[in-house]
Amino acid sequence: MANKHFVIIGLGRFGSSIAKTLYSLGNDVLAIDKDEDIVQEISDSVTHAVQLDATDENALR
Repeated sequence: MANKHFVIIGLGRFGSSIAKTLYSLGNDVLAIDKDEDIVQEISDSVTHAVQLDATDENALR
């Protein structure tokens, strides 16, 4: 079965937990948060981790 692809925006307790769980189940996960420290912490637990302000429409393009 092919991997599914997920984008998690916001890596607080809930978002981080969801991102890590989805990744551990073999899915591709793009994790996004505006806090660089949080992005660094989760970078080894997801496929890709990106620091940006998700409220900025241009940043999401």
